[in-house]
Amino acid sequence: MSDVTVHRLADRWDESRDSPLSLFESVDPQAEVGSYVIDPGERVPETGTTRHDGDETSIVLSGEIDLVVSGDRTTIGPETMTVIPAGEDHYSENTGDEPVRLVYAVLGGL
Repeated sequence: MSDVTVHRLADRWDESRDSPLSLFESVDPQAEVGSYVIDPGERVPETGTTRHDGDETSIVLSGEIDLVVSGDRTTIGPETMTVIPAGEDHYSENTGDEPVRLVYAVLGGL
């Protein structure tokens, strides 16, 4: 297993606060995989929206978050996977009482 990288998420959550923690990046194809903790009351980004040149997938492991894509709001909970197509304006907001822990991947341009 010398070429295998193992990330124990339980050991990485603290580093995943305030901004996404990239756990893997690739140039060809361009991709990024990481973890993120979004605390109660936090909105990502703080103002406005974000978008990527590649598709973004996320798997929510715990907590609930409101995902707003092109103005449509959906509440996402544990054991849920989302796919946001490339170029879609979006933001996330934790309106709940507990931190949201998720794993994300952007496949294509960041």
